[in-house]
Amino acid sequence: MTQQETACLSLVTLFLPLQAGLAAETVGELAPVVVEDARDEVPAYSRFAVPRSVEASQTMTREDIEAIRPRDVSDLIETALGMSIGRQGARVHNFSYNRGDNVSIILDGVYLTQTEAQRVLGDLPVEMIDSIRFLRDSTVITIGPLMSFGSANAGSPNQGFIVITTRKAMPGGESGGEAHVSYGRYDTRKASGFLSYSGLDGRASVGLGYQRSQTDGRDDWNNAYEGDTFLLNGAYKDADLNASASLFINRAERDIQRATGTYSGVTKYPVSGPTPDGVLDKNIWRYDPMNTMVFAVNLARTWNEHNTTALTYGWSQTEGTQYAYTTIKPKSSVSGSDAKDQAIEWNLSHTLSGEQNIFKIGAQSVRWYQQSEGSDTPRREQVFGAYVTDEYRITPAWSIDGALRMDKKHIIEGGDKYLSSGNQVQLSNDEWTDKATLVSIGSAWQIDPTWRLSARYSFNHTPTPDVLTTRDDAELDAEDRSRYELGIEADFSPALQASLTPFYYNIKNAKVSDGSISEDADGNPLIDEASGEATSITVYKAADRIRHGFELSLRGRFADDALGYELGWTHFNDSEEDGENGSEFPDNKYTARLNWRQGPWNSNVTLLRVDPYLSYGYTVGDFTTVNLSVARQFGKDVTVTLYGQNLTDEHYGTNNKGYPATANWGVLRDVGATYGVEVAVKF
Repeated sequence: MTQQETACLSLVTLFLPLQAGLAAETVGELAPVVVEDARDEVPAYSRFAVPRSVEASQTMTREDIEAIRPRDVSDLIETALGMSIGRQGARVHNFSYNRGDNVSIILDGVYLTQTEAQRVLGDLPVEMIDSIRFLRDSTVITIGPLMSFGSANAGSPNQGFIVITTRKAMPGGESGGEAHVSYGRYDTRKASGFLSYSGLDGRASVGLGYQRSQTDGRDDWNNAYEGDTFLLNGAYKDADLNASASLFINRAERDIQRATGTYSGVTKYPVSGPTPDGVLDKNIWRYDPMNTMVFAVNLARTWNEHNTTALTYGWSQTEGTQYAYTTIKPKSSVSGSDAKDQAIEWNLSHTLSGEQNIFKIGAQSVRWYQQSEGSDTPRREQVFGAYVTDEYRITPAWSIDGALRMDKKHIIEGGDKYLSSGNQVQLSNDEWTDKATLVSIGSAWQIDPTWRLSARYSFNHTPTPDVLTTRDDAELDAEDRSRYELGIEADFSPALQASLTPFYYNIKNAKVSDGSISEDADGNPLIDEASGEATSITVYKAADRIRHGFELSLRGRFADDALGYELGWTHFNDSEEDGENGSEFPDNKYTARLNWRQGPWNSNVTLLRVDPYLSYGYTVGDFTTVNLSVARQFGKDVTVTLYGQNLTDEHYGTNNKGYPATANWGVLRDVGATYGVEVAVKF
């Protein structure tokens, strides 16, 4: 750390205790503060337990998801504070970002590598999600590695986590079941069922779910899909043991949506060259099949009232066959290219809990395998990490916490990297990277029953990814990142609750785009081995940058609990954004949700506004969407819902897929307004 960073760290550490002490002298005669924190709902031994100084978190329940009525997981993520979606297509259905970086996806306790998550998200039915938790603070170091796997931007620190839990039981934990059938625009059909059984006086439970999803998609857009999803889970809990296991399986076939061109210059399309502005791209790829399996086991053994040991085992795999055909090169003329991503995870931790202190020590291992489409050589990597955390409650209203994690990656079998000459080389095998380190401190103070303050500082050191291509093959220094974050929460009444999380990041040696290479040293065009077409390769450089912004949330219920609302505003600014590297994010995003319920009726309106921003020099974003649902319950067991999604009929895009002068693609557009009806039956 630099002297300035050390000084800031010391000031934060000293300032918060001083403030709390002054407050104690001022309000010492008042009634004691009763501290109730939603964080207490997660057991202290859980790898997903967060310190009280983490304010940047948001949880959506099954009820919230049904109210928002998202068409897919990406729609759901986009409605959360701080999150942005860049829809890509091909095997990478989308990216999810938070505060300018990738987020990690956790499915039923299993850490999905970035390359896996980009495949899985598009095939995870929202109807099968029980809850989704957004942790916008990346310093929750018990959850995932500090380094990702495989891709060129994999060295960037994870800027938060999305923790997804699939259906486990019926509401209330009772035995029973439910069935859903829906029909929507573009001949979209879904049918699902879920059964759960609870026994042994509530200590044991078993759940079983299935969903069939199918859509013809919009004419000529090549976005049809059909898939089957299966869920199986079980759990047992007594005074000493908490055990659970789950299995998620998806078997699907997917057409890859055609992008709309953005190039306005002279082109030889469709024979060669970029796709003209407004024209559907000639690529009409398909994955048949695209299969996913995620298996998880979570065990926690409580030895006594203070000591608990927890173990997580996760196994995940995605595999598929890609047919990269075009309007001038039909599917019958191309052969399929197989691809597979696989990961195995172990996480072992021990937690020592007292009345005032929670101490945790743990270790994690994630082993990754990838065989990319068209590649003859797989990649194998493994990250080993160790961490220690401590949270101490000085008073019931005031706590401090600290954490340290160190990771090291073993490149078992390397992949290809392009030199600046345009030639590919094989990376070294059996190579250990430099160490990645993260240290964080935080403090939270419940001033009174209304106001709560928190502050966090973290510093992480991340080595440069081995797969980055640089000009003249230059060596790039490791990234050093200092993050400062405040949390302000106010609970004025059931009708008005507010939270504000300003943040400021000072990043040294961030890896940013430095343009692209489309020719080798002799002036010959680079050729993609899989498609046989001309391609370009992004090159990177190191740059210092500042990121800052805030997330504001207002929510409440009134009118005898019949009316509820939730408003959100995300503001983000990056000092280096220029709209030329394709990784930009909107400066502002606004969300609103209004819920009304009266007797058997329930209605929800959701609004999303995203400001315009540049992606490879092309304006994307700049859209407002509205979702509306009206539900009527008949008796206790039957509910009929009418719904509309993107009722403003916005054909928006969120990412321009490549440099317009060279890339044979453009923007993936939303299909516009959709609407439908659903019938749900409980039994």
